[in-house]
Amino acid sequence: MIGKILADRYELIDKIAEGGMARVYRGRDLLLKRTVAVKVLKDQMTGDAAFIRRFEREAQSAAALSHPHIVNIHDVGEQDGIYYMVMEYVEGKNLKDYIREKGRIPVREAVQITRQIAEALEQAHAAGVIHRDIKPQNILFSSNGKVKVTDFGIAIAGDGVTVTFGDEIIGSVQYISPEQARGEQADKQSDLYSLGIVFYEMVTGKVPFGGESPVAVAMKHIQDEIIPPRQLAGDIPEGLEQIILRAVEKDLAERYKNAGELLADLSFAEDNILPGSQPGRSIVNNSYDEDDNEILRPFPDRSSKSGSFLSSRAFKIGLKLFFFIAFLALLTGGGLYVYNTYILLPEIAVPDTRDMSQSEAIQLLEEEGLTVNSEITYINDPEIEIGSVVRTEPPAGRLVRENRVVDLFVSKGPEYIVTPDLLGRTEREAEVILDELGLVMSVIREYNEEVEKGTIFRQLPGESFRRSPGEEVLVYVSLGRGPFKLADLVGYSEQGAVDYLEKNELKPRIRYRFAIGASGFVVEQNPEAGEEVYPGQAVDLYVGQ
Repeated sequence: MIGKILADRYELIDKIAEGGMARVYRGRDLLLKRTVAVKVLKDQMTGDAAFIRRFEREAQSAAALSHPHIVNIHDVGEQDGIYYMVMEYVEGKNLKDYIREKGRIPVREAVQITRQIAEALEQAHAAGVIHRDIKPQNILFSSNGKVKVTDFGIAIAGDGVTVTFGDEIIGSVQYISPEQARGEQADKQSDLYSLGIVFYEMVTGKVPFGGESPVAVAMKHIQDEIIPPRQLAGDIPEGLEQIILRAVEKDLAERYKNAGELLADLSFAEDNILPGSQPGRSIVNNSYDEDDNEILRPFPDRSSKSGSFLSSRAFKIGLKLFFFIAFLALLTGGGLYVYNTYILLPEIAVPDTRDMSQSEAIQLLEEEGLTVNSEITYINDPEIEIGSVVRTEPPAGRLVRENRVVDLFVSKGPEYIVTPDLLGRTEREAEVILDELGLVMSVIREYNEEVEKGTIFRQLPGESFRRSPGEEVLVYVSLGRGPFKLADLVGYSEQGAVDYLEKNELKPRIRYRFAIGASGFVVEQNPEAGEEVYPGQAVDLYVGQ
């Protein structure tokens, strides 16, 4: 590939990295005279047409992302069966190399790195793009030290874990979320779990789980409790440990709901928890006690199940504050309800935003005098492109009052089904399995003398690929041994000729005829020697008598 020019524009200069699904080359944009990174899909990834369609569609969605902490995607294309992605070239080391070099990263620096990654994820998630493979190898440092998250558009098009590509799985499974390890759909909370593992590794110098096989590591993410980081590095502030432990909660209800929540706690930590910070009163999610000048943490102690936090003075003060805020919220909400119901704000028809991008829909709704709920709901849809609006609530056309809050439902693409292993099964068995999964089976029948007739010996795509409901899985069914040339049996003894035919799955039919000096031997055969015959075909043997 070195020296090849793609699209008459991108020259591949040298290979700089290789992963489970692609190789990365340093390249030259001959048109704009700049250095670029060109990621080329490996051959084994290009044999699946559905994967290629998803790669192109989702890479284009990722290309729409623009953020200082996300590696820009300049172009996506295909030439002579080579699928490639042209990206911003970041000349610097990745976070994995940096951790190996430093051993452990100082907590304040680790918080700053985590915050920049979280800011990138917040932007991507708002656009409906889930990374699915956050790990230190995908975090780059530019020449000025700025964090850059890469591999958007490849991780989202594949399974995000690279489980079928050799040693690369270890690099990803160490950061996989429990729901991904169980084969479930990844979402923005999955990215935050992986970021929590990266954060853990930065401050302790170790990943929480290891094992002899990828499956063993994945099972630990599902079943085993993480060792609190302060047990490995005692200089980690307790409050920072709570942030890490919340990010890596196995229970989604306990984990950070979105990157914004994590960023709020990281800001709190920088201002109040880390060495050298200046605690203040105007901090998100905290209260200030004038009697003992104690800053109350915005999160419970997750390193212990003893419940001592519930009986603490901090908890009691926080509980009083909660009821006071709830009372104010109730009072304010009641006033707004009366205002909207009885003062009769102007009525507005909710505009049709279907198929619009998220940003376009928000702009239109706000221009019409409506308020868009900040919590966007992402749903599967087989028709609407990723990142485009599926529907609103209230629905388009309904008359509502001015300033009414409208919920946006944005597409995250079709629902996926993981393909099963069909090799060795009969055609009927495979048909039943695929039908239950909602997939369609297409059949090609070929001769294969090594596989029993009626048995599947190949499938496309293979096991563990993702398909949408109603998509096709192609299976190859063995017809057994194919046609072959018949041997010359004249001169064989009757039994010898019969043995040959039966061994080759042919049916002997014996005929006798008068022949001087050839009694018991084959004197003629039909078909003749050298003609093609099929297993199961009858062959006439004329034996001398």
